[in-house]
Amino acid sequence: MKTYFLSLFLLSLAFSSWGQSLELMLGNERLFADVQWLKFIDADAQWSLFSRTRATLNETNQTDLFSGAYLNRTFSNGLGVSLIGKIGANGGGADLGVHIFKAKPHWMLFALASVGLKDEWEYSWFSILRITPPLNEKWKLYSSLELFNLFNQGKHLISVQRLRLGLDNHQIQFGAALNLSEVGADWTTSSNLGAFIRKSF
Repeated sequence: MKTYFLSLFLLSLAFSSWGQSLELMLGNERLFADVQWLKFIDADAQWSLFSRTRATLNETNQTDLFSGAYLNRTFSNGLGVSLIGKIGANGGGADLGVHIFKAKPHWMLFALASVGLKDEWEYSWFSILRITPPLNEKWKLYSSLELFNLFNQGKHLISVQRLRLGLDNHQIQFGAALNLSEVGADWTTSSNLGAFIRKSF
């Protein structure tokens, strides 16, 4: 358990040095860390680069790491195209897809349908919805729903749902967290329930 918390500390130091947002979740099954970075490339904010790195660590020190970079071209109506490069525990690859991106003061939606450019094509859906209405001058409600589905030749590979519900104060968010996943054709389910703290930079 000491190694578990030492790894938590080291992950937080490494990720906060280069991310625009850092989230740490301590769950009943594993530690989850997520760092995200978004940069608009042009003055009209039509071209953007989104980068994300996720890591998990359980009590037996088994780890899992995923990193992806998304080059996006978004038109004025919010629709656009994306080119994705990714690497993880099962190897790397590239995807091509279409997305919708909407950002308002108190909510944000990014949804992407993509095809993996492989010999056997993979089809995936990825979306993030955040709703952050103000409660008063200092506090906001923070809620987030993230969905991911991956299929290969019509067969289910993995689905993930990540839910967050809490409060926001001066770009620090915290509250309850639930990560769910379903794997394989029989949709074998696992869950990780706990608490999260998130910092936006």
